[in-house]
Amino acid sequence: MKNLKILNIMLGKGVGGLENAVVNAAAALTLAGCDVTSVIANNSAIENSFLSQSNVMKLQSFGSIDFTAPFRIRALLKNKKFDAIIAHGNRAVLLARHLRHLAPLIPICHTTTYNILKQLDSIDGAIVLTDHYRNVLVEAGFPNDRIRLVPNSIQIGSERPSLPDRQIPIIGALGRLVPNKGFDVLLAACASLKREQIPFQTIIHGVDETGGTKEFISLRNRLGLTERDVTFPGWTTNPAEFLRSVDIFCMPSRREVLSIALLEALAAGCPIVCTRVPGLESAFDDGIEGLFVDIESAEQLSDSLKYLLLNKNVRKKMGKAARTRSNSFDIEPVSKLFRDSIISLIS
Repeated sequence: MKNLKILNIMLGKGVGGLENAVVNAAAALTLAGCDVTSVIANNSAIENSFLSQSNVMKLQSFGSIDFTAPFRIRALLKNKKFDAIIAHGNRAVLLARHLRHLAPLIPICHTTTYNILKQLDSIDGAIVLTDHYRNVLVEAGFPNDRIRLVPNSIQIGSERPSLPDRQIPIIGALGRLVPNKGFDVLLAACASLKREQIPFQTIIHGVDETGGTKEFISLRNRLGLTERDVTFPGWTTNPAEFLRSVDIFCMPSRREVLSIALLEALAAGCPIVCTRVPGLESAFDDGIEGLFVDIESAEQLSDSLKYLLLNKNVRKKMGKAARTRSNSFDIEPVSKLFRDSIISLIS
């Protein structure tokens, strides 16, 4: 099928993995030769990422609802006759399920908490990021032959220059300051490192649901940590550059699917310390590109960070392996897999 016409919908307004994923999906499908029209929320944090794209519809929300959205998207679908609707997130799926008579609906399953598990009769196929989520859908009753595995993709830049020989290595982390990201566990691990007098500095880029960092700064202080130990600078406008500047990337999540930040850390040549969330074993191998620890275990997290903090040669070896592993998620081959997966689901 030539010139595949795709409607790419995501209605979140914030900043995070889901928002990054819809931008990456548009870029990947465009690279694969598809004609992509993206539907995003007006005044959303990702608007600037679509400035170079002419095919963008912005929906004005009234609270969390845009009452005109179904009519505007229905008109768009009728006028252009799209081959498929790609939906990211609960709101996108709920909106698009009423338009399936105009184009097949294929959600991308970015999380295991989607309401989609209760609406499997409302979709025509599904794209999953890991085998773990494929199993979740199959166990919920969705046909395996209607599922395609396509990992998140990233644009892999040049290799980072050699890091300075720091006496105090830097641990970097990225993500929304919400419970499922596990940054409270990371703070507890940092407190343990400080008690053992292990040299480190941790930088955590992100904000909470209110757009602030106050609660986590308060938790940091209660644990006996200072701004010299752990800083919360808010969101970074250049996560790739930040990751290229740190010695270790830490992802202490309680729940993830296939984090864009994790893939970007691999591309940046960072050794990884990450919780053993089901599905993430597809991102890297324990002991090769990084280390896995049990979810909620501040003790294991502290021990693994300590090991890497005190072993520069191990960090360097794992970082080099991480960079090589990131090629598996390069946007060019993944974009073709993405396009071909959609074609196979709508054929």
